[in-house]
Amino acid sequence: MVKLEKRGDTFRVEKLEASIVNAGASSETAKKVAGSVVKTVCEGMSTLELRNRVVAELEKADPKAAATYKSYKKSSKKSSKKK
Repeated sequence: MVKLEKRGDTFRVEKLEASIVNAGASSETAKKVAGSVVKTVCEGMSTLELRNRVVAELEKADPKAAATYKSYKKSSKKSSKKK
């Protein structure tokens, strides 16, 4: 199990794939991107670093989904600050 730095969350490939699909990528693209990213995930990695790696891989595979992923993550970050 790999813990991410910011919240101590445990990294889960399934959760990452779901967020990529929610951004508009196909399941196949999500699996491909998650597979590339998972090879680089390490203990204590920040969520921002993980997010940046996902965006970089997603931009190669599906630029439109990458833009949606980036904007979704920004808006969810803003809404969590309001709480």
